[in-house]
Order: sequence, then C-alpha cells, then structure tokens
Amino acid sequence: MASKKTGKQKMQGPGQTPRLVGGDGDDAQPCVLHPCVVLASASQQQLTDAFHTALLEEGLVPRVEHDPRMAMAEVCLLRREAKQRRGTGADRSTAAPLILLDLTCQLTNELIAAMRQHVPDIPVLHFDGTSLNTVHKALDAATKQPPVIVQPPRSIEVNEDELMSLLRSSTTHDKASNS
Repeated sequence: MASKKTGKQKMQGPGQTPRLVGGDGDDAQPCVLHPCVVLASASQQQLTDAFHTALLEEGLVPRVEHDPRMAMAEVCLLRREAKQRRGTGADRSTAAPLILLDLTCQLTNELIAAMRQHVPDIPVLHFDGTSLNTVHKALDAATKQPPVIVQPPRSIEVNEDELMSLLRSSTTHDKASNS
C-alpha cells in the first residue's frame, strides 16, 4: 500500500530554526521591524546600504513599489491592517509611512497631494541620501475634528409650529390623493 504524502516537510539540517534579530551572542535587545512602503523608480535596481541603515534606525522594513498609485494602495492597506490591530488591542503602532526616493516626478507630487487630502494620518518621508526627512507629518487622530452627529430632540412634546406644519402637509397630501 502506498503511503500518503502530506504537505508538511521536516526542516533538515542543524541551524535552520528561526532566530530573532540580534542573535544568540548579541547583548542588543531584539527589535520588531514595522513595514513601510518605498516608492522607487523602476530604473533603480538596488537600494543603497545608507538607505537600509536609515530604515533600520527607524525600525522599518521596506516594501518597494515602482508606481505611485500602487504605493498609495499598499500604504492604505497597511493603514487598514494597523487600524484592525489597534481595534483588537493587539498593537498600538501607527500607520506605516510612505518613503519617497525621488521628489522631482510629477506623479510623486500628485501622490503627496492625494495623501494629504485622503489619508492625512499617514506620514510621508523622503530619503535624501543620508537620512529620512519629513515631507508630510501624520496628523494625529486627536487633532482631527470628530464627525458631527445630529441627535433628534429629546422632548417628545410637539410645539405649535411643528403641529401646524404637520397638519398642513397632511391636508395637502389628502387633497392630492382625492383628486
């Protein structure tokens, strides 16, 4: 009888177990890296070591996109994931930043304007070759104005003006239906 194969495979060889960043012998505390979206031109083949160092200092790991529309979509998805984690109380991290490598492109300028208008809580940064600089600072949820909620009146009494208005509308309705 032939044995069934399962989808699970054994890890082979010593030393293939997952490790935290920092290693066994390092005294540094392991850190959690948060995602960010990097908008880089398609012609740029590799991100520089200085860029990776700047990301590591901020505790970020890049997700590279070459199209501004795709970069905005990706950063909005990360924003939604962060909101869901905050809603469950599992995570208190803020929205993932968008990092721009080139500010001269017209589509990049349109992207920045769209981000400010539609998702002002997402920070936009620029890498100048040595460090990350803020292009658009994220607006804190506390600085946003809450939505205006209109409550119905708490009084169940109808005043004279409201009663006359209701009677006029029902009289007009009755005349229209009799015609």
